[in-house]
Amino acid sequence: MVPPIEPPSVTTATSSARRWVSIGVVIVLLAGMAIYLSGRQDEIANIRRVSIGVLLAACALQFASQVFQNASLLVPLQASVATLGFWELMLVRTGGFLVGSVVPVVGGPGVRLAYLRTKGVSYVDFTWATLFSNVLALGAAALLAAACTVVLWMIAGRPPGFVLGVLASVLAVSAGTIVAFESLPRVTGYRWFRKWHWLSGMTGFAMRGRMTATVFAYALLRHGLNFATFGLLYQALSRQPGDFLAGGLVYALTSPLRMVNVTPANLGIVEWFVALVGKALAFDVATGLIVALAFRGIGLIAQGLCALVGSLWLALRPRR
Repeated sequence: MVPPIEPPSVTTATSSARRWVSIGVVIVLLAGMAIYLSGRQDEIANIRRVSIGVLLAACALQFASQVFQNASLLVPLQASVATLGFWELMLVRTGGFLVGSVVPVVGGPGVRLAYLRTKGVSYVDFTWATLFSNVLALGAAALLAAACTVVLWMIAGRPPGFVLGVLASVLAVSAGTIVAFESLPRVTGYRWFRKWHWLSGMTGFAMRGRMTATVFAYALLRHGLNFATFGLLYQALSRQPGDFLAGGLVYALTSPLRMVNVTPANLGIVEWFVALVGKALAFDVATGLIVALAFRGIGLIAQGLCALVGSLWLALRPRR
C-alpha cells in the first residue's frame, strides 16, 4: 500500500462561504415547509394516528438498520486494519454524522478519517472502503426499488410516468457508478493520474467476490429495514394497508439522495423530494413531509441508541 497522503485542503474562506450558503438553502427550504404545513392543519392532525407501538417498531427497525450500515463499512475497512471493532466504528460514524450535519460533504468523512488514521488506515484505504460501501449500497437500493415497482405494478397497475422516470434514473446511476468503480483501479494506473497520488494508489484494489457479496447483503438488509420503516409510517398516517408497499417505494426511490450531503444532513432537500415522489404515488404532499421528518427524527434516536450501546460495550468489555 502507498503511504498515507492527505487529501487536498480547501481554503478557510471558501469553506466558510459554502457552509453559509448551504445553511441559507436549508433555512429557505424549512421556511417553505413550515408555511406549507401551517395551512394544512387537517393533515397535521393525522400525526395522532401514529401510535406509540408504531414509533417503537420504527425505532427498532432503525436501530437494526444502523447496525447493518455499520457492518457494511466495517467489512472493507477490516481488510486494512483487522483489529477495528464493530462498536468502535459505530461511535466514530456517529461522531462523523454529527459533524457532517454541520459541515456538508467533507465533515463526516473527515472525522472518520482522522480517527482511523490513528489505527493505521491510510487515506487511500479509507477512500476505497467508503466508496466500496456506498457504491454497493446504491446498487442495493436500486435493486429494491426495481423489485418493489414490479410488485406494485402487478398489484395496482402501471405506476405513474414520473415514478418510472425516477426509477430509470436510479438504475442508470447505480449501474454507471458500479461500472466506474470497478474500472477505477485499472483506469487510475494510467500515467495521467499519477499526479494525484491518493487516486493512483488505488491500482492495487479490486472488488473481491466474497467481500462484495457480504457488503451487498448488509446494504440490502439496511435498505429493507428503512423500506419497512417508511412503509409503516405511511400506512399509519393513511390507514390504507396497501400503502405500506407504496410508502416503502418512496424510500427506495429517494435513498440515493441521502448518500452525499449537499446541505447539512440534506435537511429540507430530502423532505421535499420525498413529498414530490410520494405525491406521484397518490400521497398528500403534507403526508410525505411528515413521514420524511419523522424518519429523520427516528433515525437520530436510533443513532443515539447505537452510540449508547457502543459506549457501554467499550466501557464494560474486558481490557487486554
